[in-house]
Amino acid sequence: MKKLITVILIMFYSVASYAQNDDIGILAGSSYYTGDLNPGKPFLDCMPIVGAFYRHNFNERLALRGGFNITSLQGGDFQNRGLSFKSNLKELSLQLEVNFNEFGIDMSDKRFSPYIFGGIGYTWFTTKKDSARLIQTSLTTDIKSFPFGIGIKYNPFENVTIGAEWGLRKTMGGDADKIDLVYEPGVRVSNAKDWYGFAAISVAVRLNFFQAQRCEELTRH
Repeated sequence: MKKLITVILIMFYSVASYAQNDDIGILAGSSYYTGDLNPGKPFLDCMPIVGAFYRHNFNERLALRGGFNITSLQGGDFQNRGLSFKSNLKELSLQLEVNFNEFGIDMSDKRFSPYIFGGIGYTWFTTKKDSARLIQTSLTTDIKSFPFGIGIKYNPFENVTIGAEWGLRKTMGGDADKIDLVYEPGVRVSNAKDWYGFAAISVAVRLNFFQAQRCEELTRH
């Protein structure tokens, strides 16, 4: 185990020494679903979300971010249609970030910027659905999605970025709720398309921060 940890640390520091413009970070927030059981109320039945990401900054305006998020979605309309569902969701995405202002991490006058983002995602759902006629059926599927949204980022300390963002995911080739497979003749169906959204805060650290720490330790020894 100690040897494995040592190898991982060596690999991490090796990447950090070459990735002068890259960040690693974590995020947390809330997710929600809109679709057949919630045609248009953001943050209804919201659920927690956690995630991690790696971001390459091409310059002070453009960045490419790869991320992995874990959350759940849920919705229900037992009163009118006797239907509900809950989906456990894992999302892998690649997104382009465009900063409105030049943004830096060196405590300069470039410490704040709004940004927009967009990209492509791949999502795995494990969905449990209940109905008056069909009880606790579980389905697993994977679909493509198109994430896009807006956010703000701020540099409170050197090499550190905090941010807040809100975004939507448009599902393609599948449904988040799988309600289309539950409906029977005589049960009212809406025409709402399935979307899901995230609102989250994040903390990211520039990898050259770790290189600087390592250099200081080597100098002391």
